[in-house]
Amino acid sequence: MILGIETSGPISSVALVSGGRRWSERFFESRRALNQMLAGQIADMCDGRPLSEAGIEGVAVGIGPGSFTGVRMGVALAKAVAHALGVPLVGVSAPEAMATSLGSRPHYTICVLQKARAGEVYMTVLVMGEGGIARELAPTQVLRLARALKAAEELLGRPPDHLCGDAAREHCGTIQEVFDSARVGDEPSSLVRAADVAAIGEARMADADPETVFTLRPRYVRLSQAEREHGVDLKLR
Repeated sequence: MILGIETSGPISSVALVSGGRRWSERFFESRRALNQMLAGQIADMCDGRPLSEAGIEGVAVGIGPGSFTGVRMGVALAKAVAHALGVPLVGVSAPEAMATSLGSRPHYTICVLQKARAGEVYMTVLVMGEGGIARELAPTQVLRLARALKAAEELLGRPPDHLCGDAAREHCGTIQEVFDSARVGDEPSSLVRAADVAAIGEARMADADPETVFTLRPRYVRLSQAEREHGVDLKLR
């Protein structure tokens, strides 16, 4: 059984997955109470049993990009649980989870666009692999929408087959003017789900580095608000 934890957006989730099958999944609003709710949601999902008795063989956690605070909390708890149980830990990006949830054919190309601050978007281009897991072709970038669309086309040499994410849904009209043949997804493709995080983690668990329980860090594509506005270096990168 793989425990999945996803806390990068306004809706967080936890899930248990085994053999690619979703055994249980819970969704809850993150907001300001995430630190009070996250561990309790996992405990409730396991019917109150100690995690050591829940059959958890690995932990997969969403590493963002997304909410700075939410991702930090999710990663910190995932590392603590994996270390305490002595099981492997795998980090899964939000774009990987969203693209993989589409369940499309191999070589299908996806551009994930997530909302960022200051009128920008997080842009990640992926291609669907033979095993049904999407693979990132380049690091996530934070760009203005027009530049993000151009960068995606330059990276692929053609328009992506599919665009998804909350920013893609918000700017659907603009995107379709640029890429008239591309499909622009809506819900649930803009929601990052713990079950998808866990399914990807399960596929990678055999190759997990034991040191990840100590070294895993959230994916911070841009500076935090404090760093941007006040010139503070929090050494998060």
